[in-house]
Amino acid sequence: MTLTTSLEGQRIADELSDLLEAVERALPDNTSHAALRQRATEVTEQMRAALKAEMEPRAAALREALREALETLERAMPAEEAESAWARFGEQVRPAQEALEAALARMTAAARPPRPMNNARMIMHVGMGSAATALTVLLPSRAWLVGLPLVVAVFAWTAEFLRVRSARVNELMMTLFGRVAHDHERHRVNSSTWFVTGLLLIALAFPRPACAAAVMALAVGDTAASLVGRRWGRTRLRSGRSLEGTAAFALVAGLAATLVLRGAFPMAWAQAALLGSIAGVSGALTELYSERLDDNFSIPVTVAAVLTAVLMVQGLA
Repeated sequence: MTLTTSLEGQRIADELSDLLEAVERALPDNTSHAALRQRATEVTEQMRAALKAEMEPRAAALREALREALETLERAMPAEEAESAWARFGEQVRPAQEALEAALARMTAAARPPRPMNNARMIMHVGMGSAATALTVLLPSRAWLVGLPLVVAVFAWTAEFLRVRSARVNELMMTLFGRVAHDHERHRVNSSTWFVTGLLLIALAFPRPACAAAVMALAVGDTAASLVGRRWGRTRLRSGRSLEGTAAFALVAGLAATLVLRGAFPMAWAQAALLGSIAGVSGALTELYSERLDDNFSIPVTVAAVLTAVLMVQGLA
């Protein structure tokens, strides 16, 4: 991938996004619709020019996304100047625009060097996950299992709201937690907030063994993937993640989930190993495909849901 390729692709994606926003704002008159048609024509010409240009082989996914977006634009172009026709245009083109953005994100992530190790964050991640697993096992009732993360989630989302409303509060929060925060969390919802929200959801919806295994899978699997992927990761998959890191997640998370299930619940080794392996693999795949949603939320929710489905099939849920 060349810098020119990525920049041109991003420019076209931005133009397409601006076009769709203009469609949503457009007034039902011929002047607005004529301007929209002109902008749409300009975007299609930019796409044609980009597709004619030479790209590196690793930009194949971007080329395919551009080609599909161009075909969608041409197919969806309204034949009449009517508000309903342009509304349909926006509905048809939006998925192509999102696919183009996703292709660009994957290219950028694949070319981006790995983030440096943040040991303090990793220690906190494993510590919080292990503590949450212990509480999931030891809390005396479902009311406690739901009530505790509910209180923490209310506090966390209140803090997020205050951060958005006040730059001073945001700076204070980043000063307090700067050592364990990623740079992007300065202007986005903190991963810990997503984590406790996931805890609340799984406590409400899934049985205790599935919850405990899911939280432990996140706690150790995510950390193992980071350590192995950054040091030995060579085979890139998607979003900057590697085959080696994904395999480490599945192996370590599967082992940890097996030990939790066998040690904390009345379960035979074979049953615990089966569920633990499923937890490790489903967690690794969820991390691999978590691009828009924070994996501190998506991993425990997905793993708990998968394990619950397996337990139901076995008649144990």
